[in-house]
Amino acid sequence: MLLGQVKMLSNKFIVELGIALQTQNHILSQVDSAASDIESKLTELEQKLSSSGSMSEQLRELESLMDDLEASQELVELKDFGDFNPDRILHLYESRQKSIFQALNRIGFKDWDSFIRKCKTYTLSQGIDSLKPYEVFLTDADLEALRSNSYSDRYQWDRWDYIFVGASGVLASLTDYLLVKIPTTLTTGEYSGQIGSPITEWLKSYDTTQADDWFARWANRLEDICKVPYDSMSSVGAEQTERIAGMFPKSHRIQSLGHDPVLGFVFGVLDIMRGTITGFSYDKLTGNHAWMQGVVWTNQEPIHLIEAILRQIGHLISDVATPMGLPAPFMALIQGINLGSFGDKDRTVGEIARWMYLNGYDFRHFLVSGITPAVIEIILRAYMMLRHYSEYGETKFNLASHPKYRAMLLVAHGIATLGNAGKILLMQGNPLAINYAEWIAFTRYLIPNLKYWLFDRHHLCLEHWEQINSEGWNQLLQSSDRLLESVAKLNKQELVLGTT
Repeated sequence: MLLGQVKMLSNKFIVELGIALQTQNHILSQVDSAASDIESKLTELEQKLSSSGSMSEQLRELESLMDDLEASQELVELKDFGDFNPDRILHLYESRQKSIFQALNRIGFKDWDSFIRKCKTYTLSQGIDSLKPYEVFLTDADLEALRSNSYSDRYQWDRWDYIFVGASGVLASLTDYLLVKIPTTLTTGEYSGQIGSPITEWLKSYDTTQADDWFARWANRLEDICKVPYDSMSSVGAEQTERIAGMFPKSHRIQSLGHDPVLGFVFGVLDIMRGTITGFSYDKLTGNHAWMQGVVWTNQEPIHLIEAILRQIGHLISDVATPMGLPAPFMALIQGINLGSFGDKDRTVGEIARWMYLNGYDFRHFLVSGITPAVIEIILRAYMMLRHYSEYGETKFNLASHPKYRAMLLVAHGIATLGNAGKILLMQGNPLAINYAEWIAFTRYLIPNLKYWLFDRHHLCLEHWEQINSEGWNQLLQSSDRLLESVAKLNKQELVLGTT
């Protein structure tokens, strides 16, 4: 119960504790300024206390012997107590208790309330502000410890952080320029002579419409089984079937959202269940893409959700390794942006997305472009994990929510995106040089970091200081527990050995 009362510290007790500490701090300051005058007295006092120290040592030795005796009590015989004198133990404890009470009497300590009243009287007589903050008790060492534990220093970068961030960003840029390149070698047009990616070329060399292995046979079988309405290039109008503007065999996948590797699991599944096609029509004369949705299957039998999802998966697998392939994620949606005027032909964003797909920028090249952000993720995350293990051992490490490491990933991807921008300039502004995967990775880290700097940083800083204060109070409570346990032992009823 006594320890429970200590942990329930009231505001009154905290104020009283501050008064006591202010008094002690003032007295200690005076003692420190007069230390040179009382050095001889301190030496004399140290000699007097040496006897008390030896007494404490004897008590500890006796307690250790008692513990040994209790552990081996079955082996103890009556003759082993021939030289045992219980009065000597009592004498040691009485002497120790007497010395403690003498020390308390010398400072005039009777109880806590009277001690606080004396402290208040002292602070008033000495002109001390008893309500000063606790920071006045901090020494230079304490202030230095606080600075080292500050929130900003906790996430401060060092030389190795800069080296690995810079190295991973530069290496990713070189990978983008030397390996990712552009989807295919261009032999005609304004970008004629630019060399395509050897990795993309190798991936596109496999064609399920021409191959005769197990995957090609499986893909062709899925094509026959998993028929979808958004594969049509026409829809049922008010009176007759109408061809969708701008749609032909090579472009029908970029114009229908069902073929998107991500959005297809929303729009494609809905189209399968409703027998419709959803996407964008394209007017070549104006260059505009218009949202459209039309009915393809009429009088179809109801299709359940699970069946629609399975049919969607099967159809995407059947299309992924064909000559035109699937569009890159979200590229089908980007073509709906009829804004901007880029290049000599003043293309809009939507026209550039369409042109990129028709010139080989499909899902396979998107996977190849993922090598660039993968280089950063592998190098930087390996460095972070190894460093955390070397500094903190096998402790829990949440990389995604760590502000410092998240910022390091953002800077590394920022270097890679700048490198990609330089690559586009070197290739005369060719849109095929855009590393779509790297820009997605950069955006992925940019948005959380903006949120952190604008909203979360101050909140996390406060939580950090609250954690430090909580640890300090826990240490204070532990010290108070030990102090009160000692006082309780001194004030409790004496136990005389040999009685019950």
